[in-house]
Amino acid sequence: MGPVIRGAPLVLLLLLVLPPSPGIAAEGAAGTEACANCHEEVVAEFQRTAHARAHGLKAEESCENCHGPGAAHADGGDPALIVRFAELSTAKASEACLSCHKEQHRQFSFKRGAHSLNDVGCVDCHNPHLTTETMLRARGADLCATCHQSIVGQFNQPRSHPLSRGDEACANCHDPHGTKNPGSLKRAGTETCTTCHVDKAGPFLYEHDISIVDGCQACHQVHGTPNRHLLTHSRTINLCYQCHPGSQTPGFHSAPTFLNEKCTACHTAIHGSNTHFAFLEE
Repeated sequence: MGPVIRGAPLVLLLLLVLPPSPGIAAEGAAGTEACANCHEEVVAEFQRTAHARAHGLKAEESCENCHGPGAAHADGGDPALIVRFAELSTAKASEACLSCHKEQHRQFSFKRGAHSLNDVGCVDCHNPHLTTETMLRARGADLCATCHQSIVGQFNQPRSHPLSRGDEACANCHDPHGTKNPGSLKRAGTETCTTCHVDKAGPFLYEHDISIVDGCQACHQVHGTPNRHLLTHSRTINLCYQCHPGSQTPGFHSAPTFLNEKCTACHTAIHGSNTHFAFLEE
């Protein structure tokens, strides 16, 4: 940013500081009325959207803010003379959206997010002509299921996290625009889980190491499973023996003795304890 001029009017200072407003130059523009001559229903629907009322966009050229100057297209009707998002690459189409939305925090990580890296762009999930607040093509998990059918299907298991297809659903835990975290989780590590399961958050004097290294998913299948407590094994002892084999536990913990028992019958503070290093009952 250049030097600030002492005594300069506020408007001049704002022009020096703020980025240029989004929208195209007026040169070559046909205007929204010209678009409506052929696309009357589309234009009428678009005028009801948040995009049509977006700050900084030119209302009289609302279509052309995204589709480019349309005078030549309006004169000859040649579709090649207008920007058609269906003909653009995923990256190019998303770049048009990010030209405005890149200033929003949720879109900062989009280019390095899992969706973008797998050639899924903004218009694959959003329809900029829709009047809904987020302009999503479907609601909640129904939208995610168009690609992630096997994952959404896990919520049909006998034990699962509650999933309403009408609310934010998957977006309660994942940010579809991308984050620095594995799985595009909104929060790092176990913080996503402890947002709801606050009693497991700690910190504890004696931490269960596996929860620190691998997180909750080391023992739990977070989407859904046939097992109690969303455990990855039907028998608790088999789960514990993954890290604590019989050769490393006291003799009275032998598999024949405890085959039908639960380790958590004694180690009740398995997520962490402030009183006992072996997570025994507090």
